[in-house]
Amino acid sequence: MFRKTLAAVLALATTTTLTACGGGGSGAADDGTITLKVMSATVVEKPEGDVERGFADAFMKENPNIKVEFIGTPMNDIYARLTTMATGGDLPDVFTNSPEFSTQASSLGIVEPLDDLLGADYVNGFEKVPLDQARLDGKLQFAPFFTIPTGLLYRKDLFDKAGLQPPKTWDEFRTDAKKLTVDTNDDDVPDRYGFAMVGSNNGSGGSRFIPIMRTFGTQELRKEGDSWATGFDTPEAVSAFQLYGDLVNVDKVVPPGPFQTSYAEAVALMASDKAAMMVTGPHSIGAITAQSPQLEGKLAGAPLPSAPGHETASVLGMLGFSISNQSKHKDAAAKYLQFVLSKQNQLAWNAKTGRLPVRSDAAADPQVQRPELKGFVEAQKYAFQLPQAPFYPRLQVIAAEGYQSVISQKASAQQAAADAAKKTQTEIDQAG
Repeated sequence: MFRKTLAAVLALATTTTLTACGGGGSGAADDGTITLKVMSATVVEKPEGDVERGFADAFMKENPNIKVEFIGTPMNDIYARLTTMATGGDLPDVFTNSPEFSTQASSLGIVEPLDDLLGADYVNGFEKVPLDQARLDGKLQFAPFFTIPTGLLYRKDLFDKAGLQPPKTWDEFRTDAKKLTVDTNDDDVPDRYGFAMVGSNNGSGGSRFIPIMRTFGTQELRKEGDSWATGFDTPEAVSAFQLYGDLVNVDKVVPPGPFQTSYAEAVALMASDKAAMMVTGPHSIGAITAQSPQLEGKLAGAPLPSAPGHETASVLGMLGFSISNQSKHKDAAAKYLQFVLSKQNQLAWNAKTGRLPVRSDAAADPQVQRPELKGFVEAQKYAFQLPQAPFYPRLQVIAAEGYQSVISQKASAQQAAADAAKKTQTEIDQAG
């Protein structure tokens, strides 16, 4: 049903009424045509890329004097590439930004604040939590595009068949994962595992571990007076690292090769019926069903489990778009962002990808309240604001290095936690 809705919504996109943001961009070609260079992390993904290119095509049809040219860059590479481009003074007009990178982007001096470009009335149309996390020192660093609150994605049909409910605690999670790890052809090798762990040594893996660690009751980074402090060296962090080691080495509920399993590989495991659970956001529903349409209606989300006595936690997983302060086409870029963020396009994006809208008019639509998204909408209430430290992306890698050392049994959970704390303190000291 939602694929049919998507087609209808995209057809409507060409008739969307836009709020003018001022005159055309400067530096136009002789025929008046300008080119907006857009560096996007989502345009290289499936099914996101097809939808995003559809938005651009509809925008160009309505604005024939503006050409949108994508610079597709995978999420794990985009911040390093932006930093390099900033150093070389060769930034795109529009680029993907996030709460994790916004402090560093601001320190690089590459962001044009959007409050005046978009206008107060338009800015007030964003949901409050995403809007707050898109600000830095009171200035809007990027226009939120979507959220993908971290939660537990699970095969509802398999849970129903096994008589299971989404786990509330990590002990329940381990028990459920064991029950869902099955050998269906009697060759003594599981054909389906309970948990598709993203165990890669990068931000994709680390960004999933950090909210899990928070559900044990500690923080990877917190403000203490005018400085930063870390909770990587606490007993709670040790328990989180131990969980990862136990899932692989004790419970054996994780498919072989967790170190090589990044986001795309985990999605493939879910899509190929080789795993029953995954820590991710609602966007994975669209990614999985794009590979395996037969799983439509069989996936659902829930808030992350937590340790006894502690509350669940989530990260908004928000991405948005900034306008470069070097752009000669700021007004055209703002016009493009408003087009992409129209209600019709927000709902089209949600229908195809499962990512949650950030504009209040779209977020309130019944489409967003459909059953498979309910648990992720609930998880969003527990989202913490990422610490606004320029070195924060490095902490995600530090976390990944820690759990890999435990899984490989090169270090105990206690040693991994101590090492992560030491590396984090080095980052704090170097940042001054």
